[in-house]
Amino acid sequence: MNSFSKTYRRDSLLGAIGALLMLVGDLCLSVIQTNPNDSGLFQREAYFDGSYEKWRFPLFVWTGLIGIALCCFAVRVCYTQVKPQYRKTGLITAVGGAVYVTTAMTLHFFIGSLADWTSTLSPLLGREETAALIQTQYERIFPPMLISYLGMVVLALANVWAILTKKTILPRRMLIFHCITIQIVLMLIPDIRQALGAEVSAWDHVLSQSSGNAGLCIYMLAKFVWVLRQQDISPEN
Repeated sequence: MNSFSKTYRRDSLLGAIGALLMLVGDLCLSVIQTNPNDSGLFQREAYFDGSYEKWRFPLFVWTGLIGIALCCFAVRVCYTQVKPQYRKTGLITAVGGAVYVTTAMTLHFFIGSLADWTSTLSPLLGREETAALIQTQYERIFPPMLISYLGMVVLALANVWAILTKKTILPRRMLIFHCITIQIVLMLIPDIRQALGAEVSAWDHVLSQSSGNAGLCIYMLAKFVWVLRQQDISPEN
């Protein structure tokens, strides 16, 4: 196995671990008791009734900080797999990746902190006052947070386009394991369940809130397995 293959394999594995750690943060928010009145990210009964444990937010932050640092390797994988003659595609991938890794932790912390504040303030201010305060803060801060989503979208779509147009070392069949594909599937499961009349469960929140990082983790693992099955790979070929 050549040096590029070894580096690609290592970066794919580290990227998968980074996404897995980010996923742990998602689970800190979603693996809680459900209630028929639950809605959105923060209107969860477990946040209001005091059952949301205080250890969750520190774990959320620690795993997020380490996870997003390791996600730099996931971005590098997406960039280095672009064949060198396609410079514009590589540049777009690099820019989208740079925006993602420099802003994703801010978005991650923003969402987690509002959930924690909901749990902390509810006993002091009351349910309605806390809900109104958190919603107001969310509406104030979310618009600038869209830049993080923009970076994610640019990175993901550039990667899909590069695979479809054979501008990367990956075969087109790898789109089956692409993070967008996995995310769409995971997000559709709760909708299908509810359309069939099932009650909303913790799993529905888990699948919807964790779909992005779960998709990235599966995609990086698929790349790791794929490169193990190759003799030698190089973007020059």
